[in-house]
Amino acid sequence: MKPVLIFQPGMVGDLLFVQKIAKTYAATGRRVIMPVLQKHSWVYDALVMPANIETPILDTEAFDFRDELLFLSDKIALSPIEGPNYTFLSLFFSWRYAPEQTMDLKYQVAGMDMADWADHVELRRDLAKEEALFKLLGLDDGEPYALLNEHGSNSQIQFTHKAPEKEVRLRPIEGYSLFDWSTVIERAARIATIDTSLVLLVEILKIRDKPLSVVSRYEPPSFRIQNILRLDWLFYFRAEHLTFS
Repeated sequence: MKPVLIFQPGMVGDLLFVQKIAKTYAATGRRVIMPVLQKHSWVYDALVMPANIETPILDTEAFDFRDELLFLSDKIALSPIEGPNYTFLSLFFSWRYAPEQTMDLKYQVAGMDMADWADHVELRRDLAKEEALFKLLGLDDGEPYALLNEHGSNSQIQFTHKAPEKEVRLRPIEGYSLFDWSTVIERAARIATIDTSLVLLVEILKIRDKPLSVVSRYEPPSFRIQNILRLDWLFYFRAEHLTFS
């Protein structure tokens, strides 16, 4: 069977979102090659994936079909491109068709249903490390807290209203990745974030029975992930619209 080349080298949320696509092909026995940018390679280190899914570093590694993949990388196609020796999926540039459907279109290209995408993401969790971060943040006192995230990969929005609980802000901490915040996420009394990869991680962890809020990070305000979410999120176009009750 021809290998499947999937071009989705970043970003963090997208790498999580397309796991079902890669695993569906892998389940048929096909070799799947999905290169990743060096700066995002840590994501795959934290995921459990079949052995026939390969994730070479796009920036630095030589790997099979690299030339073909780079040649096709900026091609826009709403269905798989069938080459003589490979099947190519152009997922990275789906936003060029319709920015607000950029996530949906990845599954349209693959011809798959995206409804259960989060069920196909398996985290390789380090529970001891998650507990260490929980204690490092001073959250082991039993006091309820709100987890807030005002940062995305290329944006920052300041929330204008104060949460009723102790506020804990998601931030880079040396030695810990986004996934190491999973215990903090699970135990939070509420979560409010701009629409970034944290939203997808909350979906993967299936956080229910607590207030979940997401604020648009785009100008003009819009949401590109609303259609892929299954939890009970409240959506806010601007930070000043976000209120806590």
